[in-house]
Amino acid sequence: MTKLGLFNLMGLYDRNTSPASVLRTTVDIVRMAEDFGFDVAWFAEHHFTNHSICPSSLLMVSHVAAETTRIRLGPAVLALPFYEPLRLVQEAAFADLLTRGRLVLGLGCGYQPYEFDRFRVDPEYRHKKMLETWDILEQGLTSGIVDYSGEMFSIPRTELSMRPFGLAMPEVFVASSHPDILARMAKNGDTPFMSFGHRGLAEAVAFRETIAGRWQTAGGDAGTMPLAVQRYIYVTDDPVDARHAAQCVRNLARAAVPLSTAHPSKDGPFLRLMPLNDEPPLDDFLDNAVIGPADYCAEKLAEEIEALQPSHLSCFMGFAGIGRRETLASLERFGCDVIPQLEGLVELRDGSLQDAA
Repeated sequence: MTKLGLFNLMGLYDRNTSPASVLRTTVDIVRMAEDFGFDVAWFAEHHFTNHSICPSSLLMVSHVAAETTRIRLGPAVLALPFYEPLRLVQEAAFADLLTRGRLVLGLGCGYQPYEFDRFRVDPEYRHKKMLETWDILEQGLTSGIVDYSGEMFSIPRTELSMRPFGLAMPEVFVASSHPDILARMAKNGDTPFMSFGHRGLAEAVAFRETIAGRWQTAGGDAGTMPLAVQRYIYVTDDPVDARHAAQCVRNLARAAVPLSTAHPSKDGPFLRLMPLNDEPPLDDFLDNAVIGPADYCAEKLAEEIEALQPSHLSCFMGFAGIGRRETLASLERFGCDVIPQLEGLVELRDGSLQDAA
């Protein structure tokens, strides 16, 4: 069975959209997702562009913890090379306390050169720094003590006041296909996190096979490997609305180009988006995302769940450029009209509206 997550990038569309409105909409859709039985709400963090207004996913986790009661909350992801490990382990421990044990961890190594430049972190060592920071995070969260000596970090014995001995590590999801990091995941049974965004199912299946092969090479059982899959989803009966959503997905694909450079073309914090080289037609973005009427979305998601066998489906539903009302309406249609058609494929949390029905 596949559990549901709600992914929140918190992008800022233009100068007529306020950060406060992005924050308010995010909190409201997380509350609605909780009512529909979603298992986790994810919060991205990025820096220095309008791609996301959220510079601290743990701050968002802590804020939304006070607005919810059941849904688990997690960063997606903590880019570990940007963090001072001893500070991070304290903040994660405190976030777990504030969520009353609902914290889930999404980890990654970062991918935007501009962020590495501004944080003065050498990207050449990002995988080593990620693995050692992960070691420190796990040591501190499970023992209440950090005592670590590695190639990148050396920390003398330090006790954590808010984390007693013997607590379990929060569930961990990791956005990386790097062999060394997948080997670490396979050792602990942590969950790989993959996205195929605007690409089709065939590419997603191939990517899944790559991850499973490296998982098996590291000693894991590919047949029982957990997997989180992220999808763009927008439910609407209006063809014009659907094409607008596809344009928003296309903008996310276009944003990946400047974000992959050390000197992105910007107007203030706003990325300048240009058509991709050999950009496919808009219909391809529409077809490869999950955009359309409820019956169509349910059928497409059922096909993808059967093909990819994810343990977790992360639903990216709040694209920058789609209004607050439309975002909430799409999620409501998803909960009322799509989820019931996925019975037997998705697992809802206790106390949801679907369970009550």
